[in-house]
Amino acid sequence: MNKRLFCLQINTAIVIVSWNGMEDLLKCLASLEKLDPPRPRIVVVDNGSTDGTGEAVRDRFPEVELLSLSENLGFAGGNNRGIERALGGGAEYVCLLNNDTAVDPGFLNALLRAAGEFPRAGILGSRVLYRSRPETVWSQGISVGKRTGRVYAAHYNRPAREVPETPENADGVSGAAMLLRAETLRQTGLFDEDYFLCFEDLDLCLRGRERGWEVMTVPASKVYHSVSGSMGGEYSPRVVYYSTRNHFLLLNRRFPFPPLPRGIRNLRIAIYTALFALFTAKFQPRPWARGILDYARGRLGKIILDGEWGVGNGE
Repeated sequence: MNKRLFCLQINTAIVIVSWNGMEDLLKCLASLEKLDPPRPRIVVVDNGSTDGTGEAVRDRFPEVELLSLSENLGFAGGNNRGIERALGGGAEYVCLLNNDTAVDPGFLNALLRAAGEFPRAGILGSRVLYRSRPETVWSQGISVGKRTGRVYAAHYNRPAREVPETPENADGVSGAAMLLRAETLRQTGLFDEDYFLCFEDLDLCLRGRERGWEVMTVPASKVYHSVSGSMGGEYSPRVVYYSTRNHFLLLNRRFPFPPLPRGIRNLRIAIYTALFALFTAKFQPRPWARGILDYARGRLGKIILDGEWGVGNGE
């Protein structure tokens, strides 16, 4: 089948979750107006915002379907509500997109063409570039060491010209720009809301792989990302907390080990996350320690964080 005709025949929905990120969201929606045809259905999930997001979307983009939630359900819960709405409308594919992104006009069709070319690819991810440095890769696939506990974005911070241009298999792809087959979602279920945010995208990818689906990167699909704009920045206390807690959750839930090797792996995870909190994130030991403690206590899902960390009321 002609690749363009294939794209035209697919019922596709884009789901964007936004929490108090009105300005970023409006820019994202403006970039979607330039998409190569056909135009997909667009569902915006207002995740309990208090900044007038809903009113702004209705005023500026009346053709966009707005789903307003009464509270912040995190990346996992907000996207789940949007995915349910999209699937209820007959979507064969659901594309998740962060609100702080801008897209290349051909990003969606590139994902759909790859889905047609690789029928066992249940989850496909874009090449995600820094919005402030559009020639530099933020993420093009995610790798997981199930024994070492190491999780890292492939090709992170590399010049795009040095990164492979052909689709590749990966352990996971970033939820910043991710295409999901409806058939895959029916087998895996939706995002695990125990994560709230951080690592829920990778958990879903690993569940897809457990069921025999491939996870693929699609470099021809380009998205430009402000990176954690809704969480106070790439290395905010909120990011340190949830990425620490959920790092333990992901490895121990998806790759359960006997007590001794699990303990060794957990020690390695503690070291990896400590290095991130102390050096990459510029010395933030408190949210790191809280993340470990809450994981040990089984405190999952949404957690209200201490305002001293610069995260307001923890929403």
